[in-house]
Amino acid sequence: MHWKEILPSDRFIAYMKDRLHETDRDVLTLLYQPLIGATAFSLYMTLASELSRHVGKKIERTHKTLMIYTGKHLDEIFQERKKLEAIGLLKVYREKQTDEFVHYYELQPPMSPESFFLDDMLSVFLYNRIGSKDRYIQLRNCFKVEQVDISNHEDITRSFDQVFTSLHPSELNSVHPDMDDVLTRSDALEGRKKNENYIIEGIDFDFNAFLSFLPPFVVKDGLLKRDKKALIYKMAFLYKLTPNEMSKVVQDSILHTDELDEEEFKKQVKRRYRMNEIDKPPTLGLRVHPEALRTIEKPKTAEEEQIYYFETTSPIEFMQDWGNGAKVSPSDLEIIEKLMFDYKLEPGVVNVLLEYIFIMHDKKLNKNLAYKIASHWARANLKTVKEAMNFARKEYDKIESFQKSKETKAANTIKNTSKNVRQEPLPKWMTEDKWKSKTESAEQLSEAKKKVELYKEMLKNSKKEG
Repeated sequence: MHWKEILPSDRFIAYMKDRLHETDRDVLTLLYQPLIGATAFSLYMTLASELSRHVGKKIERTHKTLMIYTGKHLDEIFQERKKLEAIGLLKVYREKQTDEFVHYYELQPPMSPESFFLDDMLSVFLYNRIGSKDRYIQLRNCFKVEQVDISNHEDITRSFDQVFTSLHPSELNSVHPDMDDVLTRSDALEGRKKNENYIIEGIDFDFNAFLSFLPPFVVKDGLLKRDKKALIYKMAFLYKLTPNEMSKVVQDSILHTDELDEEEFKKQVKRRYRMNEIDKPPTLGLRVHPEALRTIEKPKTAEEEQIYYFETTSPIEFMQDWGNGAKVSPSDLEIIEKLMFDYKLEPGVVNVLLEYIFIMHDKKLNKNLAYKIASHWARANLKTVKEAMNFARKEYDKIESFQKSKETKAANTIKNTSKNVRQEPLPKWMTEDKWKSKTESAEQLSEAKKKVELYKEMLKNSKKEG
C-alpha cells in the first residue's frame, strides 16, 4: 500500500527545468491524457501550474496538499503518480532526512507532436485508445503545419554581419568592466536540451541474450548505440518479441547492409507480428494487479491462494486459463481493455468480475452484462481483489434470495389459483390406492350378480313396454 512509501505529512520538492508552452498543454491534453487518464493528467498539470508561478521553478509541499488540490485519497495519487513516471513525464528521487523521506519530483516536458507521432510505441497505444482511424487522423491534423514550397523563391534574408557591426574587445571592456564575470557564469537556465527525448525504461528484455543469438557475421557495435538499443527495446516491448525472435528480425533487416536501417527494421517487426497475430496494432494493457493494492504475499489458506492467483495473473492469462490455453478472441480482448481503461477497474478486480460472470452464465462472457456490472463496481470504488470477492458474494446472495422469493411467490400464486378452478371429482381408482387392492367375499359377489341380473331384467321389460 501507499503508506509503505509515502504519508500525507511527508514533504516533497517539485521542480522543472522548463515551463510548459501552449503546444505542450495541447499535447498533454489531446495525446497523453487518453493514455494516462484524467486523474494522472490533473496531477501533472497541478504541479506544473504551481511551478510556473514560482521563481526558480521549485516548490516544497506536503502530500496532504496534493490530496486537497485533487480531492483524491493518497493511495490513488500514488497510483496515478506511477503512470506519470512510466510514461516519462515525471522522475522521482528521495532522500533520507532525520526520521522521514523527502521526495523530489522532477517534472519532464512532454514530447513534441512530431516526436510523439513518430514514436512507434506511444503512437500505436494512442491509436488503440482512440479506437478510430478517422479520429486519430483528425488528432494528428490538429498539430499539422502547412508547408510552403520555396524551391523557386529567391532567398534575400540578411546575414548577421550585414546588419550588425563587430566591436573590439577593448571597447566592450571599457563599457562593461564586469563582462567577463557575467559571460563565464554557468547557472542552470530553463529550456530543453537539444534532441532530448523519452526512452522507455525497465523493459523486461534480455539484451545480452539477444546479442548471443546473432551469428558472428553480424556487426554488433552498431546495435549498442543508444538510439538503436532504445529502438530494439521498444519494438520488443510493443510486439512482445523474445530475444531469439528479435535476433531473426535484425538479421532480416540487415540482409543487404551492415547497418540497422530503422525503417526496414520496423517493417520486418510488423511483418513477423502479422504472421502470428491478426492484422491489428497491439493494445495497451496493465499486466497484473498493482503491488500497492495486493494483500497476499505468502498464501496459507485456499481463499488466500485464490486471492493470490487473481492478484498475480493478468486478465488475458486468466481468460486463457478458463479456455484451457486457447487464444483469447479479439472481441474478448476488447472487453478486457474497456473494463480496465474505460471503467478504471484494476486487473485483479477484472479477474474476479470475469469469473463471477462465467460461474453465473455457464462460462459465457456477455459484453453488455460485463459493462453493467463494471459500472456498478466502479461506483463502489473496488480496488483490491478481496473487496471485489466480498462484493461479488453479497451480490450473489442478493440474487439467490430474490430468486427464492420469486419462486415461492410463483408457487403460492399457482396454489391460490388452483383453488378457484372448478375440478370434476376423480374416481376412487385414480385417487385411492387401497381401492385397487380391495377384495370381495363370495357372498358379496353372489349378491352383486343377482342385482346385475335383476337390473338387466328391468331393462328388458322396459324395452318391451316401449
